[in-house]
Amino acid sequence: MAIHIFVAVLFGALLHAGWNTIVKAGSDKLVTTTMVAAGCGLIAVPMLPFAPLPAWESVPYLIASAIIHVGYLTLISLLYRNADLSVAYPVTRGSAPLLTTLLAVIFLREIPSGLALSGALSLSFGILWLAVDGIRKGGIDRNTLFVALILACVIALYTLVDGTGGRLSGHSISYNIWLEFLDGVLFVPAALYVRGKPLALALVKGWKTGLVGGAAAFGSYGIAIWAMTEAPIGLVAAVRESSVFFATVFGALFLGEQFSRARYVAAIFVAAGLAALRYG
Repeated sequence: MAIHIFVAVLFGALLHAGWNTIVKAGSDKLVTTTMVAAGCGLIAVPMLPFAPLPAWESVPYLIASAIIHVGYLTLISLLYRNADLSVAYPVTRGSAPLLTTLLAVIFLREIPSGLALSGALSLSFGILWLAVDGIRKGGIDRNTLFVALILACVIALYTLVDGTGGRLSGHSISYNIWLEFLDGVLFVPAALYVRGKPLALALVKGWKTGLVGGAAAFGSYGIAIWAMTEAPIGLVAAVRESSVFFATVFGALFLGEQFSRARYVAAIFVAAGLAALRYG
């Protein structure tokens, strides 16, 4: 993986951990998730007149991804109700890289090198170690763990869909703009239907939070889609999961969650995995 792609994906991982921290910090997770989705949609709107339409071949992937993202955002709002960010996030994101790599091998015939595969395994091991340490300390309950594992499958699915759609679109940036717009169009009205006027008032009151979180989410996934048009999808997905380390640090710094010695050891496996992926 070229160094500029690697650095860009790492920055995207930082942004991803950032907007998830915003959701976790909110008192009502559905409200905060909706704020982020609305922020993404609003940021996309002024860009639409200047964004070329994605190639027709990518449209089915674009529509499918928008629908999948409604489920993704719904699960995100459930995930952080009863779990620490530093536990729920690693379980979710740690399971996704291997699933994505496996699906890419099966459906796209993308076979990673031995070094890259060892990097993905090391990265996932370190991430899952972070999760186990959190579970042992009571940072997640059984039902939320189930939600996290389902969410990991959803992440692997939309990653594969958008990696393929972005490549077919002929313009990955435009693909992301239209995707973020569709996500907002589908998810925000659905959330308003469920919560009604109180959610609408909360969106107006928290518009700054929505724009900050939306900008982070927009930038993070835009980088990911672009990177998947330049490098193997499985490797991009694996490097992107370094966001787990950032989320663990953010949980300790901003949410008062514990960063134990075991998590430092797990971080070494994450760093080793990233190095192997960089040179694999």
